[in-house]
Amino acid sequence: MAQSQAVFGTYESAEQAERAVEMMRSAGFRDLDISMLCTENIGNKDLAIDKTTKAPEGAVAGGSAGAVLGGALGWLTGIGVLMIPGAGPFLAAGPLMGLLGGVGLGGTLGGLAGALIGTGIPEFEARRYAGQIHGGHVLLSVHCDNQDWANTAAELLRHSGAHDISRMGEAEAQFDASDRPHIKRTSADEYEAEFRRNFESFHRDLGAYEEFASIYAWGYNMAKDPRFRDQTFEKSEPDLKQLFCSSNPSVQWETTSTLVLFGWEQAGGTIENRFAII
Repeated sequence: MAQSQAVFGTYESAEQAERAVEMMRSAGFRDLDISMLCTENIGNKDLAIDKTTKAPEGAVAGGSAGAVLGGALGWLTGIGVLMIPGAGPFLAAGPLMGLLGGVGLGGTLGGLAGALIGTGIPEFEARRYAGQIHGGHVLLSVHCDNQDWANTAAELLRHSGAHDISRMGEAEAQFDASDRPHIKRTSADEYEAEFRRNFESFHRDLGAYEEFASIYAWGYNMAKDPRFRDQTFEKSEPDLKQLFCSSNPSVQWETTSTLVLFGWEQAGGTIENRFAII
């Protein structure tokens, strides 16, 4: 049986997200295939929104005052205002609305990142998406019944200007990373299997793994470097970006920083828990 997948991407503006939804609709995706998540403020500022109505029938518990969006985003199902403890109100629509409403009020990490982790998104991706959403970006996710639809969704996200495109199998989304046995490792080479698995699961739209394997290893080694060993990824990122881009001028940091982050985490590098409170 073909495994269904979810494909994710973020947009810098509501207008870009609306164009992406229009493209998805034209390509044959259903309204119930597409989810949206953004801060309530961006809804007030950039979207045609009426928050005086009741939430649509079927909106999840945890949604407060309802919301009706105009334009292409108004085509999505289950639109509502979702309250996430420690993070505040968010506009959400589609299957993600229901998942976020039932993940135990933010999960163990807390705030938006914890809520996203509770839906099955890996922690390093959830933190990245949470930071972007808090910064005013719009997250879209597309449910795909098979590999062909997932490939189509990833291509449409890319052509419509999405950032940090990733994908996961739904079976993987139910896997609890805390169940993995802890294995002590000492070099990036010993993590090659994890690097490859991460790339094949979330980043294969970039190309062949072999072209990006060294980026994972570089992130691992930087976390072990004395210059960064006692710093969080967020504090180190400006210097990491400068170092990386000086050696790889043809590679965009925005495209590959998630790979660096994954390597950094495998080495035991720390990340700021900055999303528990706005």
